[in-house]
Amino acid sequence: MSPTKWSELKQRRSRTSAVREGYARARNAYRLAERVRLLREVRGITQDELARRMRTTQSVIARLESGGSYPTLSTLERISDALGAELVVEFRDALRPRSASVLASAATRVASITRGRQSVRGQATTRALRATGRRRSAAPARGMARRKR
Repeated sequence: MSPTKWSELKQRRSRTSAVREGYARARNAYRLAERVRLLREVRGITQDELARRMRTTQSVIARLESGGSYPTLSTLERISDALGAELVVEFRDALRPRSASVLASAATRVASITRGRQSVRGQATTRALRATGRRRSAAPARGMARRKR
């Protein structure tokens, strides 16, 4: 058996759900940390000042702003109070691409059904006109036979 290359091992491991979940969690922690840091900087507040307002230490703020911790909801509330910001927690559909394709296929089905209904209506109109001996005009107005005046 030949030794495994690091790139092969890395590629194999990156396919596992645990690794994907770990990266997603780290990405969320980093995004949150970045937002806290940017808001603090816009307010002109130092890490020491934010820590004092939150009744914690500067090292806790530094760890949070580096993405090295996962704050609780109560910690996030304390941050929002200290920065004078509104805390908004939301969920987004992680299956959005799949849902979008489902919606697109549903829209396609509705369009084909609608076209089918128009086709059936046209056939019914043609049959009715044949039964009465009249002819359909060459250019129907918006999908309907023109009325004779």
